[in-house]
Parts: sequence; structure tokens; C-alpha cells
Amino acid sequence: MPQTSANLAEHAAGLTQAFGVFNELSERLTEAYTQLESRVAALTDELSIARHQRLSERVEKEHLADQLGVLLEALPAAIVLIDARDRIDRFNPAAEQLFPGLAWGRRWQEVKQEVVAAEPSPGDWRLHDGRHASVSQRPLNDRGRVLVMVDVTDQRRLQQRVERQDRLSAMGQMAAQLAHQVRTPLSTSVLYAGQLAKSSLSDLQRRQFSDKLLDGLRHTESLVSEMLAFSRGGSCIRQAIDCRGVIDTAVASLQPRLFRQQAQLDVSVEDLDGRSVDGNLDALAGALGNLVDNALNHGGEGVRIRVLARPDELGHVVLLVEDDGPGIDPLVLSRIFDPFFTTRERGTGLGLAVVQAVVLEHQGGLTVLPSSLGGAAFEIRLPLLPPAATQAHVTRKPV
Repeated sequence: MPQTSANLAEHAAGLTQAFGVFNELSERLTEAYTQLESRVAALTDELSIARHQRLSERVEKEHLADQLGVLLEALPAAIVLIDARDRIDRFNPAAEQLFPGLAWGRRWQEVKQEVVAAEPSPGDWRLHDGRHASVSQRPLNDRGRVLVMVDVTDQRRLQQRVERQDRLSAMGQMAAQLAHQVRTPLSTSVLYAGQLAKSSLSDLQRRQFSDKLLDGLRHTESLVSEMLAFSRGGSCIRQAIDCRGVIDTAVASLQPRLFRQQAQLDVSVEDLDGRSVDGNLDALAGALGNLVDNALNHGGEGVRIRVLARPDELGHVVLLVEDDGPGIDPLVLSRIFDPFFTTRERGTGLGLAVVQAVVLEHQGGLTVLPSSLGGAAFEIRLPLLPPAATQAHVTRKPV
């Protein structure tokens, strides 16, 4: 059927509209493509910048790694990196010198067993070849750990040499002090011994000179005995010692002098039945006796002395010796435990030094305290043996 003019006009209008939509879509596509090109260019620039930054960071990290590598190579300390599987990951030449068996991938414990002979204390290793190493380690963010080891063999030898020189110096000082202390009573004894040879002496004078001579010799003997006790300290055969037995033994040896000075001695023992300490009875009784003897020396006639023994809450036995004497001058308080220091004219200066040496040898402590009686007070603390560890038979001398 032939189309009418109206149909043709409608068809032309449809085509016009279709071309319009097509043109609009083309413009939109062109605009979107232009935006896409712009975005791609921007992303390309950003990617280029990021790539450049990564390359710069990589170069910087490689430079830092090279510096760290050079530093590790130059460090005198041995450095060993160990991974989470306990495998050796990296080490420096100093570590190779200290541990010849080091190799990448080896288990660290195997290398350690080959080289380390003992660990006397944490961070202190003694090697099979006699060298000593100071060791510290740090974790590496759950990726293993790093060990830093320093050969301290030379420092140990130097330290031992210094300690030996100090001991020799101390021995020289003690020998000089001992010679000074012995010279006075010895000179007096020689003087009176020379007087005894005179035939013109009466019996009374001879007895007086003889008494003076014996007094000087006894003083010299006491000085030498205390010097030997100080040098030995408490290094004797040790076993379980009954706490009450220590007090009884010390007091029994002092009874004659207590009687001569008309001194009053009060002894109180609390909650120590069956309790014991690990030590030497003679040494501990001697130390306790020295404290009582010190109170007698300074307190004079009629001095009152109190000895108290009790356990504390930390598992120690507390031995307290106090008196109502003149007390201790605060100016000399810091020196009373020094060997050969004394405030008495005929004192040896070794009594309290011996007490301190014995107490320290028994892993105890010695403290000066204010006395409730008004004089001096000394407190000894010694670790008690657990009740289950106390032997069925403990050393206790009969009184």
C-alpha cells in the first residue's frame, strides 16, 4: 500500500529523533572516554610516582642493609641471628671466631653444646677452651632472636689480678696491724722476763713480775687466736645444729667471767624446740660468745646482758644480744666491724670482725640496733632448716 504523506512525515520524525539520541549518546561516550583518558593519565602519573618512591625506598633500604652488614662485620661483639625454628640465620666474623662450628641453617643448640662447657650464671658462659663470654639476647618480633656475645676472658683475668692484688694488700695491712698489736704485749713480756733474772728480787716482786709476764703472754695468745679465727671465718665442717645448743655452748664458756664481773645474764628462747640451722657449732657459739664478751668488756662490773632467740616470719632464727652499758659512739658506728679497730686500750679489734665473718659464712646477717636496755644491741639472723629437713640427730654439746 502506498505510504501517505503523514506516514512519511512520522517516519522522518522517528529517524530524526533516533539520530538525535545517537548523537547524544556519542557525545556522552566521547565525554566518558575523555574522562577515562584523563583518569588513566592521572593513575599512570600516580603509579609512576609510587614506583619511583618504592625504588627510592628500596635503594635506601639496601643502603641501610649494607651499612648494617658492614657494622655487623666490624663489631667486636659476636652477633648471631636465630630464626623461629632455632636455625642460624646470620652471623658475623666475631661469632665465627667464638663459635667455629657456626653455619647457616644449623641448629643453634647443637653449636652451643659443642662450644659451651658451663653456665655459672645467666648470661655468663664458660667455653670448652677456657674462655668466658657475656651473653644477652632479644626477641625479633616473633621471627626469632638475636644473640650478642662478648669475649670477656681478658677482663676476667684483669679482674682476678686486681682482686689478687687487693687480697695481697689487705694481707699486708693485716700483717702490719698484727705486728703492731703483738709488739706492745710482747715488749712488755720481754721486759718483765728480763727483770725475773735479777737475783735481788724479793719473792713478792718476782710473783708480780711473773703475773705481768703471764698477762702479756695471754694477751698475745688471745690476739693470735682471734686472728686465726678471723682468717678462718666460718669455713668449718657444717651440719644441722640445734639452735638452743648454740646458746647453751656459748653461755657455758662465759660463766667464769660472768661470775667475776657479777654480771646479770638473762636468756630467753622462744618457739625453737627442735629447730636447727646448717652450720658449725663451735663457730656459731664462738660468734655469740664474742657478742656477750663484747658486752662484758664495755659494760664493766654488774652489767646486765640479755640474749633472746626466736624464729621470724621469713624462716630465720633471730639471736639478739643487748646490754645496759654505755652503748656505741655514733662517730665510730661505721667502723666497729673493721678488723683491728677498737676503742679499748687493750682491745684486739677482731672480736666483732670474727662475728661478722662467721655470720656471713653461714649466709646470715649481722645488724647493730638500739638496745631496749639503753646500751648496745647486736642482732644475728641465720636461715633455719625446714622442719622436714632437720636431721633426727643434731649437734648439741652438753652443758
